[in-house]
Amino acid sequence: MATQIASEVWKVTTQEAYQEHLKKLRGEIETRNKKPVEQLFQEKRQRLWDAMTMKEPDRVPVILGSTFFPAKYAGLPYSSAYYDPIRWKAAYTQFIADFEPDTWGSAIAQSGPALDILEAKNILWPGGTLPPDVPQQNVDDEYMKEDEYDYFLEDFADFYLRRYLPRVYGALEPISRMPSLGDRGGGTGFQALLNAFTTEEYAKIGLAMKRAGLEQAKFRNAIGNLTNDMAGLGLPPLSDGLGGGPGGPAFDQIANTYRGWKGVITDMYRRPDKLIAAMEKLTNSGMARLTPADPTRKGPQFSGGGPIHRGSDRFLSKKQWETFYWPTWKKSMMKSIELGYMVNIFAEGFCEGRFEYFLELPKGKVMIRFTDTNMFKAKEVLGNHCALMGSVPLTLLQMGSPSEVDEYCKKLIQVCGKGGGYILRSDTDFIQEAKPENVKAMVDSVRKYRP
Repeated sequence: MATQIASEVWKVTTQEAYQEHLKKLRGEIETRNKKPVEQLFQEKRQRLWDAMTMKEPDRVPVILGSTFFPAKYAGLPYSSAYYDPIRWKAAYTQFIADFEPDTWGSAIAQSGPALDILEAKNILWPGGTLPPDVPQQNVDDEYMKEDEYDYFLEDFADFYLRRYLPRVYGALEPISRMPSLGDRGGGTGFQALLNAFTTEEYAKIGLAMKRAGLEQAKFRNAIGNLTNDMAGLGLPPLSDGLGGGPGGPAFDQIANTYRGWKGVITDMYRRPDKLIAAMEKLTNSGMARLTPADPTRKGPQFSGGGPIHRGSDRFLSKKQWETFYWPTWKKSMMKSIELGYMVNIFAEGFCEGRFEYFLELPKGKVMIRFTDTNMFKAKEVLGNHCALMGSVPLTLLQMGSPSEVDEYCKKLIQVCGKGGGYILRSDTDFIQEAKPENVKAMVDSVRKYRP
């Protein structure tokens, strides 16, 4: 079976071949379900909407997401998600069609050639800075130095251009030597900047950015619109409306993007006021970008929330959480809810000590996906307040048997699905080492068991 799938996917090298591939998958889905994909789309969307709004659907919905599992499933290297977009999306749609979840998630693919040209330093990726079958890794580093908080707060645009970007992309390093943008609105201030662009190193920057932009556009055109492709296979998106705005907890934005984990922990003790001011700046900027939810759309619309990367019980004490993490994050989520959205939280790590804070958010306006946290405890404390998602352990999908997966999912469905407001999902989408038969057992469980 695996050899046949690999053979079929490897043949998909053009957009025309991909469209034929989708047509074939659509026919297989309709034959298997004895329904047109349009009907399946409506049924799955209603099922998801019911669960997200804490109603009890006809059955528990299941989400299946991954970047690298589809590649491995179809016999492609992980690097295909960066360098072979047409084959990769053929593998992804094959994976979705074969397992038939209610929706999908984490279909992340990036242009490897663009990353190569820019000489990206904040990420390692398969086929570029990593071997073809090693998953992508983020590089934790201090991309903002400890003495640059005032610069960050007073002139963020100049900091981002002349400090952050040159540190993250090797090809843009000469920008760090550009004169400060400052206040150049009067006289010949702008013309004076032009001298900086006459050198060979700046010519190389322009060429690199153009080449990277062309590669990015080429990649995006090759990937196309996966949402439309999934709809053609009978799968709705998790949400039909996204409001932009805040990009998750501001503490994590500082830790992940600018200061690194070591840097932000140091700042909590040495410069707490600067850290809080920076988080407030990012939060207010994100909220300023928010637009009201579209009242003409049906179903839940998401904005705000985001993943908890450094805020779990095992990273921050309760006092640290209440000082540095929760205030700005709660503020941004309340703004999203005020504008008509649900917030979608990904509670990574052990978060049982955070339950009491989630209860501070309005009832029925929050969906929380858990990983290491005990789902049964989450249901007991939060089940009447928030929609819940999760959490089939990767260790079980990787090391267990189909019967063990089936039994675990049965318990999740019967306990967490009781009364509605629950969606089944693996605890992580990095399931590339999972056994396909175990992934199938997880997805099939929702069709076998009821709360």
